[in-house]
Amino acid sequence: MSFKQEYESKKMTFEEAVKLVKDGDRIFINGGGSLSVPLAEALYERKDELNEVYILSSLMSKNLRIYGMDCEGKFHITSSFLGSTDRAAMKQGRTIDNMSYQLRNNLFVLRDVFQTNVCFILARPMDDEGYFNLSLSPSDFDSLVHVADTVIVHVNDQLPHICTDENKIHISKVHAVCEQSEPPVTLPSGEPSDLDKQVASHIVERIPNGACLQIGIGGIANAVGFSLINHKDLGIYTEMYTESMYYLQKNGAVNNSKKPIHTGVSVLGFALGSQDMYDFIHENPKVFSRPLGYTNDPYLVAKHDNFVSVNACLSVDITGQVASEALGKTQFSGTGGQVDFVRGAQMSKGGKSFIATHSVNVKKDGTRNSKIVMSHPEGGIITTGRTDVQYIVTEYGVADLQNKSRMQRAKALIAIAHPDYRDELTFQAKKEGYL
Repeated sequence: MSFKQEYESKKMTFEEAVKLVKDGDRIFINGGGSLSVPLAEALYERKDELNEVYILSSLMSKNLRIYGMDCEGKFHITSSFLGSTDRAAMKQGRTIDNMSYQLRNNLFVLRDVFQTNVCFILARPMDDEGYFNLSLSPSDFDSLVHVADTVIVHVNDQLPHICTDENKIHISKVHAVCEQSEPPVTLPSGEPSDLDKQVASHIVERIPNGACLQIGIGGIANAVGFSLINHKDLGIYTEMYTESMYYLQKNGAVNNSKKPIHTGVSVLGFALGSQDMYDFIHENPKVFSRPLGYTNDPYLVAKHDNFVSVNACLSVDITGQVASEALGKTQFSGTGGQVDFVRGAQMSKGGKSFIATHSVNVKKDGTRNSKIVMSHPEGGIITTGRTDVQYIVTEYGVADLQNKSRMQRAKALIAIAHPDYRDELTFQAKKEGYL
């Protein structure tokens, strides 16, 4: 049987495909740019037939009916990175669990911890050799299909083809193929605010020509990325390929010429941005996809001299402990790859790790609070430990915490806090014996 004949023999509707799901199955449904809404919606229609189905998701941002209260107790959802869909469902009373881990361990968690046995996959049309390109967010599906009982592929010809030698799956590993053409999920980057640019300025001046970059998402990260346009010979080795990276590579600031591995090529774990960005990376041999266990390996990061990691946080305490994924005890997003790159960057010759934030959080009602605090709430969730942190950045400057004493840390962090809160932080620090 030819690959094309095998493809045709496995082609079916979304409704037919989800009939392969059984009670007790453990399904990985990826979010971000690789969510198949038709498969998730078809699964919802079976809510009265199925019991004890477990779903692991990540960065879910589409309104899916499986997150509704009528699925409570039928579809048990765990997220490795909470998105807007998860947070909205939780506000309505839906039980959503979360799983925190360093993203370099993604395959181990999906395969050995969660024990995924059903994969819902969004992919490019099959090529002449029988392979489906996993496009925007491969998420280790290329390895999971070898252990899964059921692999369902939603083929979407509007997805970009990202060059790779790993992030693809063969028709022989697929049990059902469904076709539906639709625009891929996009993520508008937004215009950085003046405050974002002010924070970013302290980082940009510390990034040398020839640096290799990992830049997160958000206003400050965008401001950093777009401000590097006049730098030369930059490289990209990143978990997420962002709009600012596309901008830098398109305009020549990024040429990857100084990288010791994948020289001349940007390396990414997944991509999320505008349609213009997707058009740029489509079949672009200068942009290459690798599994997350590869892109987020601190030892591979460290092979790149002058590696610069830029990430955001929600708050920092006076010792340098960083909360990036939770508001106190309340999970907001996920651990992601922050620690992977914080460690890898500092292991790099000439490398630097920046964690950036505005000095103040302004709430919807107009009240404010300092994002540099004496201590996190009791039981507060910490993403990056104080001994891993190098630079903390606000609009008021940079605190270098690497290998610093308790008193040195307190002084450096108070110096970059908002002036309105420095006296109180100093008073508290003296009271607790930090100064």
